[in-house]
Amino acid sequence: MDLKGKTAIVTGSSKPTGTLQHGTRSYLVQWLTALTTGIGAAVAFALAEQGANIVVHYSNSADSAQAVVKQIKDLGAQAVAIKADASSNDFGKTLVEGALDAFNTQTIDIVVNNAGTAAVHPSIAEVDADSWDTVYHVNVRAPFLLIQAAVPHMKEGGRIINIGSIVARSGNKMLTVYASSKAAVTSMSVSLAEELGPKGITVNVVAPGPISTEMSMKGSPIYDKLMNNAHIKREGSAEEVASAVAWLASSKAGYVTGQLIGVDGGISFP
Repeated sequence: MDLKGKTAIVTGSSKPTGTLQHGTRSYLVQWLTALTTGIGAAVAFALAEQGANIVVHYSNSADSAQAVVKQIKDLGAQAVAIKADASSNDFGKTLVEGALDAFNTQTIDIVVNNAGTAAVHPSIAEVDADSWDTVYHVNVRAPFLLIQAAVPHMKEGGRIINIGSIVARSGNKMLTVYASSKAAVTSMSVSLAEELGPKGITVNVVAPGPISTEMSMKGSPIYDKLMNNAHIKREGSAEEVASAVAWLASSKAGYVTGQLIGVDGGISFP
């Protein structure tokens, strides 16, 4: 129980709900949302299994978040669901103050920035300013605001893990805005690793490739492009991503910072 008693905030950690419709342009956006929430829940469980107390962040579905909380409590860890709007200026403050109050602590030990959103545009001509701003507010500004709010409460041994994406490296013509936002997260993480390293706080990125959810990308041009470059010819699992996050959160990764770890079947190195 390497993380016993530590306080962890995991954003986007309520499980996905709703009906998923294949063959529509919105399908990829739905898949990316399901991916985010699926990974977030798996990360929350992985950290709880190591004894951490978990803040389950959600933006919409309270019932879904409470289901995750119940599963975490069944593992013997403490958990609380906190609603916060990732596009709000108070996003970080809401989660940090909620965590400190819920667990009667003055310390935030682990931050996992997993919440995200996406916009799909077949061409640059279709990218509007509102779509750009929405993606960057949720994918880049929200993680920054949470880190900014958490750092004053983090001590030596603190862990910040940001969930990126393999498309930040590979790019994709339909995901220009999303891919660039995840590249921004990587750059921000490297910069923060330099700033926070002297305080004993590590900052790293875990970048998933094609990960299996209740939806599948199979048959889409994006999936085919990724799998053509993969050494392991299958989708990964949310649990495999969570295992990488849990290792980075542990005491065993204290000398690892400013790194991007691809959980992608080798796509990073074609």
